Amino acid sequence: MPSSDSAPNFALMTAVDLRDLSGETLYQRGSTAINITMASTIYADMIDFLNGYSASQTIADTIDHYLTAAGSGTAGTWSATINADDKVVISNTDRAFDLELVSGTDYLGLGSASLSSTLVGGSHQVVAPNDWIRGRVAGPFVLDITPSGEPSVDIITIDGEYQDLRVALREGGSVGDVDDANGTNNLSARDTSIMSLSGLNSIRWLIDEEGFAVVSYPTAVTDLTWSSTALRNLLGFTGSETSTTVIGSSYERLKATYPCATVLIPTRPVERHQLSVETMATRRRRLGGSMVSNKLGTYTRSRVDFFLDAAADERDLYQHFVERFAPYTGPGQALTYYGEWGDSRRHAAPMSVFGSTYVVGNYGPLYSIQDERGRYIGRLMENTFDLNYPTRIRRRVPLSVTIEHDQVR
Repeated sequence: MPSSDSAPNFALMTAVDLRDLSGETLYQRGSTAINITMASTIYADMIDFLNGYSASQTIADTIDHYLTAAGSGTAGTWSATINADDKVVISNTDRAFDLELVSGTDYLGLGSASLSSTLVGGSHQVVAPNDWIRGRVAGPFVLDITPSGEPSVDIITIDGEYQDLRVALREGGSVGDVDDANGTNNLSARDTSIMSLSGLNSIRWLIDEEGFAVVSYPTAVTDLTWSSTALRNLLGFTGSETSTTVIGSSYERLKATYPCATVLIPTRPVERHQLSVETMATRRRRLGGSMVSNKLGTYTRSRVDFFLDAAADERDLYQHFVERFAPYTGPGQALTYYGEWGDSRRHAAPMSVFGSTYVVGNYGPLYSIQDERGRYIGRLMENTFDLNYPTRIRRRVPLSVTIEHDQVR
């Protein structure tokens, strides 16, 4: 179901170009060097670089791991996704099952009752009755699954942190859509692969709800030591951070001291997001009084009005914007607007026309068709920002950005 948050937090994110660090050691875990080959890759934003909008160990992988260990006939048949009604669907192709949330936050929208699967097109499915939670997924939470004719498996623990639920449901490199371009060539995937992690263990880099970089990793994994000062500074780390543990979790987390340079997440919801449309065409008058026209294209722009937090506010982003964020974007440079932080899907209209082709949009793991939700991907139009305080108190600054969408109709 579409998000019910009437005033969600938003984010602005620049593209990430780290081609000069391709193949270099970014950091080490003990004697193991972590690197990425990205000589020809410019990442859409920092989430694309950190996790590729996907996971090496998905929620379906975790379910399958526990059912396989229990000797279930459903082993290897589990999947989890978001359907066209914007609900989470858990399914397997072997047999009916019951599903229940045992403990922890209900990120999937399962509710408190036990849910029984129904057979749909050869797949046994449980569709979550409630909305899934937007935002960072922070385990542990525990599921109970009882396949038909088999004992209950009530210890299915989703542990560690994920960027959001949509990311936790997507298997990197296997989805095959436009957001999967870097599904296996991102920091999380490379860190997990180089450290030879499998099963219930993976390393997950993410941006949290305040714009800080975080890495969530199993407690058995060696802490990192920075080799690349450039990447460390870009992400907001100083090198002196220490990891923290979560009670009941087998994962620990390391959080940056400062916000990530390419990310801006103010504390207040967006004031206004409005669209404008411009159609470019050449036209000529005809002697008979009519006209001829040759349409070149229709361009859509988003204008985002918001307040930037300053020194007297909850969080000071004034200097962050000037010294760290603004240098990574500019006129004609890539800039993405996240209409609701915690939902990293792309925005799509319910029905769009491209040339003579109509494309019907649906909710799913790639798109949100909810008004003003999802990612609006485009290019910044402004070249000057006047960070003038409207009052004597240096609490907040009104700002506007205009983003011309990359999609031309």
